[in-house]
Amino acid sequence: MPGVLVRGIVPFERDVSAVPWSDGERARRYDSDDNRHFYGTLLSRLVAGVVPFPRGRGLDLGCGSGFATEKLVQAFPGVAWEGVDVSSPMLARAAVKPTLADVSLRHAAAEALPYATGSFDVVVSNFSWHWFGAGAGNEVLRVLRPGGWLLVSAPLRQFSHADGNRWLARRLHGCRRDFRRLGSQGMRIEEMANLLPGNMRIHRLESAVIEERFPDAAALLATLESRGSLYAIFGTDGCGVSGEVPAVGLPFEWHVGLLHAQVN
Repeated sequence: MPGVLVRGIVPFERDVSAVPWSDGERARRYDSDDNRHFYGTLLSRLVAGVVPFPRGRGLDLGCGSGFATEKLVQAFPGVAWEGVDVSSPMLARAAVKPTLADVSLRHAAAEALPYATGSFDVVVSNFSWHWFGAGAGNEVLRVLRPGGWLLVSAPLRQFSHADGNRWLARRLHGCRRDFRRLGSQGMRIEEMANLLPGNMRIHRLESAVIEERFPDAAALLATLESRGSLYAIFGTDGCGVSGEVPAVGLPFEWHVGLLHAQVN
């Protein structure tokens, strides 16, 4: 049995050097008030309309530094929440938050979950599924009980006309020769209906737009880098974004898919 890494965190053996959250400095930049607000807004959109909310045991899959976990614990105290993530530095930040003192945190990949079959009544993945490999669906299906719920918010591959999105697209256009399709770039809304290999009863499948406004391009890039968004698209932190910088504030849109599904 692996030993405890930080209060309640059980580590696993795997090379995560390629994971963008594999060092403490990245985790520190991620764990900011702006990002807490962004991921909290996403979670509020995700759980809206789940009435009654499942009770029993719940898993925050890809919990990171605990943004969604904190809100889930507060909003749904009838659920015994646990968190799992592939990044030990992110989990270390979650582990010292007083709001998560009673939450069990485990260091593991979504493709190899360290839980018994049928362990959970609800699994929540808040803007993290695009980081998972192909085996995640099988594992989530395995750990969900019959009738269990899967709630997912995920980035969609969809063009936006917002000034910030268009500016970023122009600046990154110079990297097109190095561009390759990555699963972390997001998915199509219709793909979300098939996240699990078994039959699911779809209660909600829709797209939403989350808008942010940044004072300048530097702030936009810093935020995207802190969330791993540039890494998700290019496998690097933006392949050297440069060029003209707008002098005015930039609106930026996130197109997000929202899924509520129940295992038959």
